[in-house]
Amino acid sequence: MTLNAGWRIALGAIAFLATGPGRAGATPLTLSEAIDRALAFAPSVSMVAAESEVSRARTREQRAPLFPTFSAGVEYYQAPGYNTTVTNRGLSAGLVALNYTAWDWGRREAQYRAARYVSEAAQLGIAAARAQIVFDTSIAYYDLLRARSSERELGLNLERLSRYVATVEALQASGRAITNDVLKIRSARNAAELLLSSAHNATLLATASLGSLLGDIDASDIEIVETSDIPSLPSGELAETPAMQAALRAISSADLQVKAEKAARLPTFQVALTTGALGIDPPETATHNYGASYDGVLSMPLFDGGAISSRIDQAKAKANAATAQYRQTRYLLERRLKDASLRYEEANQALAILARSQSTADDAFAIAWTRFLGGGSATLLEVLDSYQQAEQLRIDRPNHQFDARVAAAQTGLLYGRTR
Repeated sequence: MTLNAGWRIALGAIAFLATGPGRAGATPLTLSEAIDRALAFAPSVSMVAAESEVSRARTREQRAPLFPTFSAGVEYYQAPGYNTTVTNRGLSAGLVALNYTAWDWGRREAQYRAARYVSEAAQLGIAAARAQIVFDTSIAYYDLLRARSSERELGLNLERLSRYVATVEALQASGRAITNDVLKIRSARNAAELLLSSAHNATLLATASLGSLLGDIDASDIEIVETSDIPSLPSGELAETPAMQAALRAISSADLQVKAEKAARLPTFQVALTTGALGIDPPETATHNYGASYDGVLSMPLFDGGAISSRIDQAKAKANAATAQYRQTRYLLERRLKDASLRYEEANQALAILARSQSTADDAFAIAWTRFLGGGSATLLEVLDSYQQAEQLRIDRPNHQFDARVAAAQTGLLYGRTR
């Protein structure tokens, strides 16, 4: 018993080593898994995320003027070459200063809020980049699915035509078919072989395209889950899409920039407080001359050659451009959503027609083939025409499935779907 158990364990280990890794490597890849791998690999998402971090840092930079600034400085100055009456022999100072803009008519606040809207738009850019990766991966996945289906069908087509060639050659040997019939059926088979070769190359190209999105540039074979399901058309609110939200934030940011530039014409009140030591020589300064100073400045530009007016006009132009961009974005989204919806409906209608027509085309070919074999009036040209009509319906099915899936994926992209 012990020996038999040992043999069973050894054989089981050998079988695991021989088949375990292969099966794990051949596990079909689902669309969801492909999207997860593409999102983890995609450099574009990292680039947009970095840009968003830069935007957040700029927002913090615009917030800083809302708070007081503290600074410290130490200075020792001697000018022996000048009259001491003028230079007071020297200067030593150790000061801590506080500066604060007490009132500027909301200019700093407007600039800070404008920067926040820009940062939020950049954050929406991450969602848009992820949605684009989801779309690209879905299209590559569906393209590989279509290529595999087409190659499989064309392979079956070649097998059927090979059998038909053998049948017609047998009929020729028995005197029931002529040489022209053999040449025609062989030509049809050769054309089918050429189509199969093109379909195989299309499969390799689709595999490489999907592999590049997954970070496997040299992929030659990717197993995916075969499915005939058509995803439903996504729905949502147009105003909630990342593109529309980003356009709205661009308008808000531009409006606040106009407000900030207009505030530059108004008075600004600043205060400054300093404390420390200020005197002639460092020892005497440190022991006898501690003190403080207070300063308040009310400033207002009177003439700047039109610089402020120019900046206001630029800000207004940017606000108008942001509004126009919002309208353009909405128009493009509505048009593309409508286009995707129509293509989705068209593809589904075509699939329904194909489902109804396939049996009719197969029956028409079967009748023509039977009449030809039975020595009836049907010619091989009529038989091939019926066969090619039936075969074209089978080849068209993956193409229309692909069209429907692309339309659904594009709708998801326009709505900013990241799954």
